[in-house]
Amino acid sequence: MRKQKAFWSIFLLIISLNCFAQRAANAASSVKGQTILLTDSKSDDDWYIKSYYVEERINKLFGGRIITYEVSKLDMVDTYDLGPNNVRTIIPKYVKRKQKISAVAETKPQTGNMTASLQPVKIDIKAPAKEVQYANVDVTGTYEKVLEKGYKSPEMLQKVADRLYFEGNLNTAAGYYEQLFILVKDPDVIYYYRYAQSLKAINQIDKAEVLMKRFKSETLVAK
Repeated sequence: MRKQKAFWSIFLLIISLNCFAQRAANAASSVKGQTILLTDSKSDDDWYIKSYYVEERINKLFGGRIITYEVSKLDMVDTYDLGPNNVRTIIPKYVKRKQKISAVAETKPQTGNMTASLQPVKIDIKAPAKEVQYANVDVTGTYEKVLEKGYKSPEMLQKVADRLYFEGNLNTAAGYYEQLFILVKDPDVIYYYRYAQSLKAINQIDKAEVLMKRFKSETLVAK
């Protein structure tokens, strides 16, 4: 009798665990990643989309990572689900159309009675130079050390901040982007986006939203 009670107790426990696991799986599957497509308000007559820049942000409990790639057509962008709390941002790259040049009548040069005299040309033959050997240098790491000593330039700040950004170290990247915006009054528009994402990582949401509004007002309008 006791064996039967124990058997039924274990059986009911297994059923309840299976039901709980199924509900948890259904809840997890209902949460999907987000895809954001940013489009430009420029006139189609003057501008056209050359390519699409894609950033996929994968958030994790400790840190995260950012995957970037560029495609020539929108249907070439990956469409798989990134999972909950992860974002795929698609930014079109616009190029201005070339102006049409009207045809110009071709004029033939007047040759007259010109004659060309041929003279021998002296050629110096030299032995090939020795192959130059190059050493691999971590340029970005060198820039980071120089910045720590107080020497700053826009190029160094951009390279160091971008490397930290793409490695997923947004907390540290935010500090370098801040220095870049202090040094450069009007940086490239993509840095408004990257600086804003870095600020969100350190919970400076209000400042990040201001930068995103500036980013969208420059060239892009959220679709």
